[in-house]
Amino acid sequence: MGKNAIISVFDKTNLNYIAKFLIKKKFTIYSTGGTSKYLKENNIPHIEISKYTRQKEILGGRVKTLHPKILGGLLGTNSKEHQKEMKNQGIVNFDVLIINLYPFEETVNSTKNRSKIIEMIDIGGHSLVRAAFKNYEKTITVTDPSDYDLFIKNFPLKQTEKKKFASKALKLITEYDYSIHKWFNGKSTKKYELRYGENPHQNAFAYIYENKFLQLSGDKKLSYNNLLDLDAAVKIANGIKTNKNICTIVKHNIPCGASIGKLQTQCYKKALAGDPISAFGGIVSFNKRINKETAALLINNFYEVIAAPSFEKAALEKLKTKKSLRVIKIKEINQKFEKRSFFAGTLIQDIDNKKTKIQSINGVNNLSPEKINFFVNILKNIKSNAIAIFDEDSLISQSGGQTSRIDALQNCFYKFKLRNDFKKFKKINLFSDAFFPFIDSLLMIKKQKVKINTYAPMGSKNDLEIKKNINKYNLNFFKLSYRHFKH
Repeated sequence: MGKNAIISVFDKTNLNYIAKFLIKKKFTIYSTGGTSKYLKENNIPHIEISKYTRQKEILGGRVKTLHPKILGGLLGTNSKEHQKEMKNQGIVNFDVLIINLYPFEETVNSTKNRSKIIEMIDIGGHSLVRAAFKNYEKTITVTDPSDYDLFIKNFPLKQTEKKKFASKALKLITEYDYSIHKWFNGKSTKKYELRYGENPHQNAFAYIYENKFLQLSGDKKLSYNNLLDLDAAVKIANGIKTNKNICTIVKHNIPCGASIGKLQTQCYKKALAGDPISAFGGIVSFNKRINKETAALLINNFYEVIAAPSFEKAALEKLKTKKSLRVIKIKEINQKFEKRSFFAGTLIQDIDNKKTKIQSINGVNNLSPEKINFFVNILKNIKSNAIAIFDEDSLISQSGGQTSRIDALQNCFYKFKLRNDFKKFKKINLFSDAFFPFIDSLLMIKKQKVKINTYAPMGSKNDLEIKKNINKYNLNFFKLSYRHFKH
């Protein structure tokens, strides 16, 4: 019994090669319009599908392979019942499907023309792949021209090899559908080439959603580490709704400076003052349009990236004078989920964006809800265990990544004292990302020679003892509504 193959490809790379092999192996080739034209030009014998089905291609080529004589030939098994029915209906058995789909993602990346993109949504080809996949033990599906050699080398294929081709075909249509879904919902991605990963010996690339940011200046693209730091900086700068200016500086994915206030220049100065040494080579992000006065200050320091929703013309021109500085326009922020890989798969969770409320355990709170939420937004971007100290509007010390809360607290005080004079502060605001499990932290807070308002979640088995000692030492202490671990 003769063998039959369907060839229907958009990408005709090495098509002559695979078609001639099939003819050599006594296959009868059935083909669609564009592919049929190519086969005719190369003198490769075949049957046009429209002549086999006796149905002309219609709707400008939108319908050409969706026919019982095509799908039946792909889906029919070797059972007596199927074979008898196919013979009665004049349906041939298709043993091989050589196919690839319309270049949907490539079209999305090359044009904004919606009509052109819509026409690249493959229907018939997609259906043929799924039908052949369902019947993979009988029908072999080859979807990638680079696999023609593998097919030829292993022909006739064993069941294990057929399954590999089927798996690749399923992966193709799964990713294809996902690309369409992303585009349809305004979430198309582009592959963003990176020089390397976190370190030069690691290969890396990123998939970037369109309409998220635009690089306005800088002679290099963003790096792997730049993108991680930019993520933290943008989340802090845009984490709360406010009419005030926010500036944050991030280094190694950790906020080393942040401030909120009326004047943008003052916000930047206070953010920089939080840790001017660590700020070197960091990423600076703003929530408002950068003005020329702020730009004049920014170019006095070395930064990798400056990010903002917009820039005054004079400010952008000033920033462009530093060729190595990447200037990024942040276009849209509406992230709802975050994911990361681990050894067994992928972790997915909601973004940590709940508004914070407080409850007084002892003392009177003088911080506005706006500032509390701003300070918490900084805190939750510090690795746990996290402690952060603020004055009235700015970050002045932080410690994260410690394995015990007392170490984090001690280190935060050490950094605060190293860079600041206690006498300048009437009071400071101390935020903890989780509860204090023991009174040792309270005793350390009590020993400091400055008035401290402490904000922390509760939920420890030791809460009663903690509350008892808060009142015993008359500490100003306010319970945060949520824990904010960051691992």
